[in-house]
Amino acid sequence: MNTETIRQQLQELRLKTAAAEVEAILTSQKKTVSLEWLSILLSHEIDARREHAVQCRIHRAEFPEITSLESFDWEFNPDINRRSIEELASLRFIDNNQIALFLGQPGTGKTHLALAIGVKAVYRGHRVFCSSVKRLSQQIALARQKNSLDILFRKILAARLWILDDWGIVSMKPEIAEEVFDLLDRRRHSSALILTSNRDVSEWRSVFPDPVLAGAAIDRLFDRPTVVTFTGESYRLKGKIVAPSSAEIATLTNLE
Repeated sequence: MNTETIRQQLQELRLKTAAAEVEAILTSQKKTVSLEWLSILLSHEIDARREHAVQCRIHRAEFPEITSLESFDWEFNPDINRRSIEELASLRFIDNNQIALFLGQPGTGKTHLALAIGVKAVYRGHRVFCSSVKRLSQQIALARQKNSLDILFRKILAARLWILDDWGIVSMKPEIAEEVFDLLDRRRHSSALILTSNRDVSEWRSVFPDPVLAGAAIDRLFDRPTVVTFTGESYRLKGKIVAPSSAEIATLTNLE
């Protein structure tokens, strides 16, 4: 253990004066100071601050649940392009301000994997914001009523990754659609986006009341995105669809 290690730890804790003077102080001490003990103490403080920062970012991200890639059942729907997901999980697409579109049937894992990538980004130090289109519409409407739209916008615009879930399920009111488009436009080329949808792209225009605005939004979403298609059975129905028993089959047969 040496004073350079101690100095670096003090700098990470933003204890600038202590970092600048630690060597002189330790040298001036007549008694031997245990550098190892001091380093362990500082390491605990650093770890606690890092964990606190992670928990704060998780809270601000507004994840509906915490998921992980490790908990995903790849064998249930093996046609999902695992290589594409793992590349996105490297988070390079965030560094490159790119878009990822998760498209496919309901219950096939789109939201789970989007959230898993978001959680990983949080642990990597990125700000993340997550919302379904329905909830975002409600948030915008409430913010407009309270004249606090700028606060909501700053939060979304500050996020390095925006996860927008369930695109296309609900149509937006004209004033809400304009705000959502403004967010998409202002974040373009400056931050990353994961958008999930179980609607065919041909149906996306119905999200926006204004067809011109709809076309412009789709144009921005398809600006060199990574598209991952999800097919197969629904995870939510897994184990819930039970084959009829012999007695039930006999009963149904007798009714014919």
